Amino acid sequence: MDPRRAIRTLYRDLDGYDVTDEEEEIVLRHRSSPLYGEITPGAVARLLEYLQLGPEDALYDLGSGVGKVVVQAAMTHELRAAVGVELVERRFTMAQEALRRARGRGFLKTKDVRFLRGDFMRADLNGATVVYTCSTAFPVPLMLRMAQRLYRYPSIRCLVTVQDLDDNPWFYEDDVLRLDMTWRRRARVYVYRPT
Repeated sequence: MDPRRAIRTLYRDLDGYDVTDEEEEIVLRHRSSPLYGEITPGAVARLLEYLQLGPEDALYDLGSGVGKVVVQAAMTHELRAAVGVELVERRFTMAQEALRRARGRGFLKTKDVRFLRGDFMRADLNGATVVYTCSTAFPVPLMLRMAQRLYRYPSIRCLVTVQDLDDNPWFYEDDVLRLDMTWRRRARVYVYRPT
């Protein structure tokens, strides 16, 4: 099955845009932003092709929302792991449901696919090789704290983010892609490598 069509089927009634006031308050307490948007399935396909992921890779999506990047990567690539970390319970629950549906239909090539509910600044990222984050609304201080934290994981070879990083001693900009997002066509997506 075409992965873009499969994503539409799996998520036909799962939408990460609405959060409760309580969930929004939790996000704000973590010094993040409750704004929500997604990379489109076609753009995910292009990104995954660009990244040339293989069986030794573990893809982590920080702020994974309803899990579309993780599920699509697990459907199209045989990875060591595909993991999403999401703070908002409602989105985490929807990601779990989409994963259950994908497993039930036999769509997954990756065996270790999971979602973790919590703050990605506290999540165990051991073994991650590629990190993606749809970080367009993340505050600059959070982005820099995230980069500093990710640098401590020697297995990470690539950080892909929708927001550019300020100059820092941990990651350098290697490439800028143009990929479609739900809020904008051909948005800039930054590829960073550890220094």
